[in-house]
Formats: sequence, structure tokens, C-alpha cells
Amino acid sequence: MRATGLGIMLGVQWRTHRSGTLVWMVALIAGMVGTAIAVAALYSTPDKIHTYAQAVTAGNALVAINGRVEGIDSLGGVIQDEFGFLAAFLLPLLGISLVARVTRRDEEAGRLEAILGGRVARHVPVLAGLVLASAAIVVTAIAFTLGLVLAGVPAAGSLLYAGSLGALALVFAGLAALLAQITLHSRGVYGWSLLVLALSYLLRGVGDVTGTWVTWLSPLGWAEKAAPFGSMRWWTLLIPLAVGGLLATLAVVIAARRDLGSALVRGGAGPARATTWMRRPVGLAATIHRPAAIGWLAGAVVIAGMMGALAQQFLDAVAGNPAMAAAIGMSGSQPEDGFVAVTQLYVAVIAMGYAVQAVGTLRGEETAGRLEPRLAGTLSRTRWLTAHGLVIVTGLIGIVIIASIVLATAAAWSMSEPVDPGPVVGAGLAYLPAEVLVGGIALALFGMRPRAFPAAWAVVAVVAGIALLGPGLQLAGWVLDLSPTTHVGNPPLGTVQVLPLVVMGALATVLAAAAATGFRRRGVPQG
Repeated sequence: MRATGLGIMLGVQWRTHRSGTLVWMVALIAGMVGTAIAVAALYSTPDKIHTYAQAVTAGNALVAINGRVEGIDSLGGVIQDEFGFLAAFLLPLLGISLVARVTRRDEEAGRLEAILGGRVARHVPVLAGLVLASAAIVVTAIAFTLGLVLAGVPAAGSLLYAGSLGALALVFAGLAALLAQITLHSRGVYGWSLLVLALSYLLRGVGDVTGTWVTWLSPLGWAEKAAPFGSMRWWTLLIPLAVGGLLATLAVVIAARRDLGSALVRGGAGPARATTWMRRPVGLAATIHRPAAIGWLAGAVVIAGMMGALAQQFLDAVAGNPAMAAAIGMSGSQPEDGFVAVTQLYVAVIAMGYAVQAVGTLRGEETAGRLEPRLAGTLSRTRWLTAHGLVIVTGLIGIVIIASIVLATAAAWSMSEPVDPGPVVGAGLAYLPAEVLVGGIALALFGMRPRAFPAAWAVVAVVAGIALLGPGLQLAGWVLDLSPTTHVGNPPLGTVQVLPLVVMGALATVLAAAAATGFRRRGVPQG
């Protein structure tokens, strides 16, 4: 199989997707290196590191979230533990996003048809996308290695840790490339990839809590078992590299044999006529956003269910151990409320990810050429945008409520006592203005500067990093204030700050209005 036109295709993909690729790389590198340096400054002595290790290894609750870190009694181990949750989602998302955009989304947009009409082999776009994504992942891993060394972590452990995260991203890049051949739309690639990621997180958590081989079934477990600051198992890198290579090879082989615009799984023929609901803007928008909502809902339910099932262990570990409470940014005299507050913060970050991806779907509709015919009739741009905004906000509310009910139910089972779901749901909904504000930023980028939309993911990365790591790292107040979650009030442990919620809601409304104004005035489609 000859890679005819690979150089040409690499040049095309780099020119058309370099801004989004660079945003991903810069955001990840800056966030990870900055956090590593902050951790090194906070845990600057062996005694502080030892205290941290004792706190986070008391019980299985934090193990389920961040993984079982070998060598936790070292600076590298502390950094690995602090990155546990974020790395488990951000690195796979890096691989998925980079590949999905240059494969199925370009195919949907019709850009590949003209290119493949020339001297470019049919499978080369997928191959070029994998090469480009792999190069971005490798550069990110190298930069992270250098950042860890700069923070004072031993070079060998730094290289193995960054390499294991890079290999994890390559697995999901290969998975996204294969799903781009199986599913017909890019939203299907994202949806199925997120479901696999949620399952991987669940398997890794179950394996770590039970101390069984189940961890080895998860790509996240492979990265963890590398033990960069413990036993240093370099050979484990072969597993994700082999799996990622196999998935990528299957994707390239299938791409060489299938027709452009086809997919292995197309589903059955739809009804001859759309239902009344589907002919409405809101009905069609609900159909478009359903896969993404299901994928992110699965992630939120997994986190909430896992945390709830470990509620009693969590409370036992926190009891009489203020160091553990400080390590996760939890304070106060009501541990049950603190447990719910910590969990709801994780759910809020996941909900923000859904909001940005859902808005990104609008960009996909535009670049795929499906937006123009929708707006060619009597449907106004404002009405179309409003319908999608309502569906996205409804999806947000649904994710928060369902995850909160799962959390309350699982916690009641764990603690063998009733848990009133009302306050749990209320605490989750209190973060809704912050989530809508992040979604509003994404919507404003789509409406006014669609080419700059990848910057919305940088916003999510910054907010997630500050929200989840900021209190534990004792970051400066002005840094914590950059995240809208800081201004919510940490419910139900703390009092909900009504005025900041109103301000965030007002800002989100202004951003939505700016998005609508920009969308009415700009050209459609805008490449």
C-alpha cells in the first residue's frame, strides 16, 4: 500500500488545522508544566511529601479518582497523583480531537473529495491525520518531560511518565481514526470515543480499588502500571503503542477500501418523512446533540457512581485526617457535605466539556455544508441558534440532575442510610451558571470568530485545572478567581453566592447575544 501524496496531504492538514492543534498543545503544555512547578514549590521538603502521601493513600476514595500511584512518596509521585483525574481525560481528548477533525469531519465537509480526485491515495488522509496527531502528541510529551525535569523530578521518571501519557493519547488517536471509518459523522466519533473513555476510567477505578487484574483491561491502567516513580516498567509502553498501532493500521486499511462518504455502520434507512418534532428546529437540534450528551452523561454518571459507592470509605479516611481534606481542597466540619461538594465540582467540569463540544457541533454542521440549506428557507439564523442553545442548556441540566441522583443513590447504598437527593441536586444545579458561562464563551467564538473556536477548549482546560487543583496547590486568590467555579460558593458545604451566580448568568446572556449578532452578520459557511 503506497502512501502517494502523503507530503501534500500533511501540508494541507497542517495549514487547515494548525491553529486548533497549536491551541491544544500550548494549553496542555502550559497547564501541565505550570501545575508541576506549583506542586514542586508546595511540596518542597520530604516531610511535606510524606504527609501528602499518607493523606491520599488513606482509603480507596482518592485511589478510585486519581489511580494507585507507585512511588507516591516522591515529588514525581505527588505530581502524578495530582494529574490523575485531569490526565485521564485531557490526554485521550487530545488524541480524539486531533484525529476526528482531520478525518471524518473533513470528509463530512466535502474537502477530501476534491483532494482525492488528484494524486493522493484514498487512505492517505487518514494516514496523514495520524502522523500529524502523533507528531503533536510526541512534541507535547517531550515538552512535558522537560517541564518535569525543570520542576526537579528525576529525568528517567519524567521521561517514562510523559511517555506513558503520550502513549495513552496515541491509543485514543488510533481509536478515533478507526471510529471515523465505522461511523458516518464526526459526532459519532466523539460520542463512541467518550463512551470508551468512560468505560476505561471505570475499569481502572474498579481494578485499583479491588487490587485486581481489571486495571490491565483499561488503557488508563496501562499508563498507571508504567509506575514512572516506582518500579519503572518501561515495557508497559509496548502495550498502548501496539494497541494504538493496531487500531491505526485497521483504520488505514479500511480507508483504502471503502467509498468516500460511506461508513461500515450506517444504520438502517430512516423514515420517508420526518416527524413533526424533527421538522422543528428544536427537534432537529435535539437529534444532533444527542450522541454528545449521551457520551458526556456516561462520564458524569461513572464519576458520580464511583464516588458515591466509595462515600463511606471517603468519610472514614477524612475523619481525623485533615491533611487528606486539605489535599483535595476540602474544608469544613460537615464531611458529608464536603464529599458532595468535591464530587459536584468534578461533575461541573464534565458538564463544561459537554457544553463546549456541543457548541463545536454547530461548527461541524457549518463546515459540513448542512447549515446552508437549513438557513435557505424561512428559518432565521437567530431562531436556529436559539434552538441549539436551548437544547444544549437542557442537556446540561439533564447531565447534572441525573449524575446528582446517581451520586445520592450510590452514597445512600455505601453509607447504609438515606441521602436526601434534593440538596445533592441543588448543589449540582448551583454550578449551572458557571457551566453556561463557559458555554457562552464557546458560543461567542462560534458566532463571531469561528476559526478561533479551539480556544474554547483552552478555556475548559484552564478552568478545570484551577477548579480541581487550585485549592490543593494553594494558588493565589487572583488565580482561583479566574475560574467561575470559585465564585459559586462550594455548595452544599458552603453558602451559595447568589450575586456571583446572577452576574455569571448575565455575562452568559451577553455572550449569547453577541454570538447571535455576530452570527447574523458573518458569512456562512466560514471555513
